[in-house]
Amino acid sequence: MTKKQLKELRVESLLTAAVEEFLEKGYAGASVDAIAKRAGVSKGGVYHHFPNKEALLMEANQKLSEPVMEMAERAYLNSSAMEGLRQYIQEYLSYWVSRPRELSFFFLSMSKSLEAPALMEYYREYVQQSTAFFVGMFQKAVESGESDLTDPEAYGISLMGALDGVVSYAMIHPEEDIQLLAERCGQVWLK
Repeated sequence: MTKKQLKELRVESLLTAAVEEFLEKGYAGASVDAIAKRAGVSKGGVYHHFPNKEALLMEANQKLSEPVMEMAERAYLNSSAMEGLRQYIQEYLSYWVSRPRELSFFFLSMSKSLEAPALMEYYREYVQQSTAFFVGMFQKAVESGESDLTDPEAYGISLMGALDGVVSYAMIHPEEDIQLLAERCGQVWLK
């Protein structure tokens, strides 16, 4: 195994340990010592890769956001904007409903972002990217003649917010069929 691969494994192990520690003890209760112990490294080993606990929280958020960005890329490559959005809605809802631990971590991080400017900036950028994706997809649908929407921006912003609401709904109502919820979202938003 190369040095680079070893470093990637170590960082991955630290991020996993950090997520577990944050979920178990909250941000304030989590310590770098405990994260190091979970990851099987020294406290200095943590600081070698991350300058502080907040940096660990931010990096864990970025790592957990990667699959969502990949979903958006796949949807954008679909020749039909509306089918790409249907695909994204299905994947997005299925992804979060099947990962309650990661979703809990994001909720924890969102509450911490209210007092951590760097984390709030990360979320601002994430929301801007997500909004741009949805608006771009609706504009693509209008340009291709798939849709006659008059305000793609309004649709993009509201769909983005609605999906996170549907994720929350699905978590509160685990008996709901996620496929059916995704289809119902498509019926409302993708006319």
